[in-house]
Amino acid sequence: MQTEFDSDTQVSDPRPPPAEYIQVHPTSKSWQQVWLTFVPVLIHWWRPLFLAYSFSLLSVTAAVIAPWPLKFIIDNVLSEQPLPDYLTALQQQFEPHILVIFFAISAAVLATAAAIFSALEKNLNARVREQMTLHVRKTTLAHIETLSLANDTTHRSGELVLRLVDDVGHVVRLLTKTLAVVARYLLTMIAVLVAMFWLQPVMGLIGLFIIFFMVLLVRSFAGKLHKASKTKRRNEGHVAALAQEVIRGLPGIQALGMQHRVDARFKKLNENSLQAGVHETRVAVNMERIMQIANGFAVAIIIGSGGWMVLSGELTLGGLTLCASYIVQLLKPVEKINELASSVARGIIRGEQLIQLLLLKAEVSECENPQPLAKMPASGHIELFDVSFSYRDRSLDNNQDISKNLDQPDHKRGVFEHVNLTIEPGSFTILEGASGSGKSTLLNLLLRLYDAQHGELRLDGIPYSQLALKPLRDQFAVMLQDIHFFSGSIREVLQLTATTISDDQIWQALENVALVEFIRQLPSQLETPLGECANNLSGGQRARLSLARALLMQRPILLLDEPLANVDEQSQQVILAALQQLKGRQTCIAVSHQLALRQCATRIIHLTHGHFVEINQQATDTAEIIHGN
Repeated sequence: MQTEFDSDTQVSDPRPPPAEYIQVHPTSKSWQQVWLTFVPVLIHWWRPLFLAYSFSLLSVTAAVIAPWPLKFIIDNVLSEQPLPDYLTALQQQFEPHILVIFFAISAAVLATAAAIFSALEKNLNARVREQMTLHVRKTTLAHIETLSLANDTTHRSGELVLRLVDDVGHVVRLLTKTLAVVARYLLTMIAVLVAMFWLQPVMGLIGLFIIFFMVLLVRSFAGKLHKASKTKRRNEGHVAALAQEVIRGLPGIQALGMQHRVDARFKKLNENSLQAGVHETRVAVNMERIMQIANGFAVAIIIGSGGWMVLSGELTLGGLTLCASYIVQLLKPVEKINELASSVARGIIRGEQLIQLLLLKAEVSECENPQPLAKMPASGHIELFDVSFSYRDRSLDNNQDISKNLDQPDHKRGVFEHVNLTIEPGSFTILEGASGSGKSTLLNLLLRLYDAQHGELRLDGIPYSQLALKPLRDQFAVMLQDIHFFSGSIREVLQLTATTISDDQIWQALENVALVEFIRQLPSQLETPLGECANNLSGGQRARLSLARALLMQRPILLLDEPLANVDEQSQQVILAALQQLKGRQTCIAVSHQLALRQCATRIIHLTHGHFVEINQQATDTAEIIHGN
């Protein structure tokens, strides 16, 4: 992670905290989880944070001193009482009019200093907030990328997006903004109470009693507000998840005429979210009303007791004015307690949800000391030894939190049973079989998106479990049936590897899939923007572009999942011609139901009932079972 700022404003450590800084600490209390998990990340930026809190202290000090010039004007200039010893020289040298101007300018200077220091503190905290947000989002996304989500019904994409974007933002704001505001308010209350005790001990005791009473009021509402915020957050997650599903499935919804059913379901979830939001607001408003009434009583107590002391000669008129000013500063944090309590509750709830996501275990993990491949790139020699694989069946309610199933028993749905298979370098293997027979699952095992429960896979003689994930997956280029393209130009869509690809290489790949003429006719050619998932191209054009992308990766093993599905006959012929050229040059493994692809095959494997059966192309009525028990 690297965050860029102007060189003259960069004061924080540009080095990113290592990913292992985010270490989840599950405890019985959610606030402890958030604190122990994310504060170590925040501490990485301790230098700018120390500077920010120093500015906050200076700002509070200036704000507390700022009302004193008014006291001097009232007590020592207008009432002609002697100034304190450290200011006696001023009273002797200057006339009262000059002293009034001097003290007025002093008040303005102090107020300006308080504002400047406050702005510096907020700017530094904001910079740390953006850097920490970037790091936590990056780390969370990296964790999500290790999870096998495609076959787990408890993971909804909209919910995960909310976790990644919204929850991270709330947690970081809690630690960098809300915590800074709380610290500022605490410093203000301490400084004001000290000043009031120094001015008049009784007034200090009254101020302390007011703060104690206000804290009790806040505690009485904290539990209700936390519960209401948690309910609202859960309902917002349901709405976001359904909205994501609707947007992704919009063409199918329109084609099937499901708008009414979808609208009804969306309306119901929004009504639940609305009711939760109204309830949260009602709790917050009740708290705010009580706090405002309490503030009114607090001001009345200060004014009444202060006026009594003035009449008794125990407090000057300037001192009363100063206490009235201080009670405003003292009550300002109290008035914001409602807002702060809401922010803290939201931050802790979102942090708890984010921690639940981070607690999910990756399906596939690397060994501590992975073994390098003997040859880079690999030769493409793949072996399966006595492999058995079953999916975990977790049919849970989608409304449950995604981490609540961690300790649930797994119900197995068998796919392979003790199968053996050897794929030679440069061969073209076709995998056939009925839907659900495990063809795509085998591709996922080859990519190590899953690990077999029994047996092992090997690449160039090295077990998968002894290889690092990235070098292993870097040996594969993939063309999937469910083609996914990020939005961007055609050039950006085709450029997946870190190595720069020249225009000549791109045009050659496009020529192999017969897209050159089409793209050259576009106004911007390679710079032509593609929409999300390249929806401004036809199905056949997307399939050809996906194959061109796979070819450009120039990797020793090519995996194809239904390369001829959902494309027109012309596109099929183009794709077949391109694949024919790969025979003997790359190890190709293709899942397909189309017989036309058999002309490219050097070997055909039929998957049935958890076993592999090799089909003899010269005599299709002859088959050999190649599984082992």
